Formats: sequence, C-alpha cells, structure tokens
Amino acid sequence: MGRLLFWILLALVAYGVVKSWSRPAASRPAGGQPSEPMVRCDACGLNVPQSEARGRDGKWYCSGEHLERAQPGRDDA
Repeated sequence: MGRLLFWILLALVAYGVVKSWSRPAASRPAGGQPSEPMVRCDACGLNVPQSEARGRDGKWYCSGEHLERAQPGRDDA
C-alpha cells in the first residue's frame, strides 16, 4: 500500500512540473521586473509604488503626513 501511495504522489508531482513547463511564456509572471515605477519618499527614504505616493514640486512622499510635514513655512524638522 505504501508503494502505491508513493507512485501516485510521484506521478502528481511530475504532472505539476510538466504542466508548469508547458505554460506559454506570456502567462508566466515577469521575472524581477516591477509592474510600476517605484519612488523614494523625500522625508523617510521609504520606496513606494508611484501610484500610492504623494507628489509635490518634483518630490515624492510615502504618506499624506510626510507631504504635510514638508510644506513650505513649517518648522517641524
């Protein structure tokens, strides 16, 4: 009985490997390429996707709080 389970498990693993190799290249995830540009927060240095960042005057911030802190005329440094 143990041998039968072993061979069934081995067959399932082999099937999964063959199926993953036969997938078209277009459906495979892009290896190491970011899906969107990343920007660095000017206040803390955190890297965030550009779609989630807040920008002003060519500078990017990770949150509204950091954007407000960087307002001209504020001395919160």
